[in-house]
Amino acid sequence: MSIIQPPTSYLPPIAKIASFTSAQLLDALVYLKSLYRPEVRGSRRRRTHSFSFSKELSPSMANLPAGDDSDIQLIRSDAFERSYAIRWLTALIAQIEAWEQLSHDGHATPSDLEMDQLAPAHTGILIQQAASLLAICAGVAAAGTVQRVFSFDSVIAGKIEVQLTGIPLENQDYGSLGAQTWGGACVLSEMIVENPDRFGLGSGSPAKDAPVPERSFRVLELGAGTGLVGLTAAKLLQALPAWKNRRVTVVATDFHPSVLENLQSNTELNFSTSSNDRDDSISVTSQFLDWSSFLTTASKPKVLFNPFDVVFGADIIYEAQHAVWIRDCLKSLLRHPDTFDALSEVAPTFHLVIPLRPTHSFESSTIESVFPWKDKSPQGTHRELVILSKESILCEAHEGAGVKRSHADDDVEYVYYRIGWSI
Repeated sequence: MSIIQPPTSYLPPIAKIASFTSAQLLDALVYLKSLYRPEVRGSRRRRTHSFSFSKELSPSMANLPAGDDSDIQLIRSDAFERSYAIRWLTALIAQIEAWEQLSHDGHATPSDLEMDQLAPAHTGILIQQAASLLAICAGVAAAGTVQRVFSFDSVIAGKIEVQLTGIPLENQDYGSLGAQTWGGACVLSEMIVENPDRFGLGSGSPAKDAPVPERSFRVLELGAGTGLVGLTAAKLLQALPAWKNRRVTVVATDFHPSVLENLQSNTELNFSTSSNDRDDSISVTSQFLDWSSFLTTASKPKVLFNPFDVVFGADIIYEAQHAVWIRDCLKSLLRHPDTFDALSEVAPTFHLVIPLRPTHSFESSTIESVFPWKDKSPQGTHRELVILSKESILCEAHEGAGVKRSHADDDVEYVYYRIGWSI
């Protein structure tokens, strides 16, 4: 695998842009996208390892070859290379617009530009992608605002796409970290779409021959941030045939004002309340939720009155007290298994994905000190929230065009917990 080249070496010469095909130009844009707008770090899965009982994670999941991205980081920080990329993108847009004008006036000939082979659809895609990259390279993204389309493939439901905007960290306020999309949310979203049955969202949930329930199937995302996991689950349920005409309520929650405002915008972007073709069977909303004060809050929002069938959380444990607060919230927000109705076949479960730091200790030890393992939970009439299973997931830290991988140190490891009621 070749080491990535800088824009001055990789891109078609500016003076000869018009002589390249649409496929070649799109390839150049994909290259620039991987360089200046890379994938969310640590979101590409490589290997998993499961535990169904209380066992320690293997200290070394696998000695796999990984990537040294020092070259790509040097190119990304090189002002001259970025300046050249800006000039190249500007020239590309100008030449396409010139060709479109000639075509519109009926004056374009094969001798004018070889771009006359481009279909209108190609020119639109080229301009859209080039303009987006130009904004990033020129500094709009320097302010931290990034727009992405996350796409996940489902064998049953087809392609599930979620459009998101991530906003910058607010004045070094680390409470606003949720304004960006993190790798754990990508990993969990992909897992949900890949195997919805595992999360109680599949074709068998609820049973096909069961009567249509009077209540909605309720899904909650804690610490939603940009809302990727909750919105992905909502779009999947909307697309799955088994859930057609069944009422679904999805609530994405966070507490930081700027994060919540952005979450609301992302929710509206994907599930517009004003759209004429909106699906009235599914309700998707954002809601303020402060874990630390939820139990003591006298006036709770109506949407949180009733418990939820499925709860999701990704990248939400980064302080010691978070696990305690989340457990206390789940006591009232996760449906108890003795609630019998047409949706009872869906076991109420909290699905949590968290990254492991290099020590492999803090996050998982915090969870496992607050939530006991099911096989270690005292037998009796007392119901408590326990760890049902644990899975280690290894992801590539970075993925980009031509990136040479050589060090396992850059891999990102996550732990996926299933947490539910003991009895």
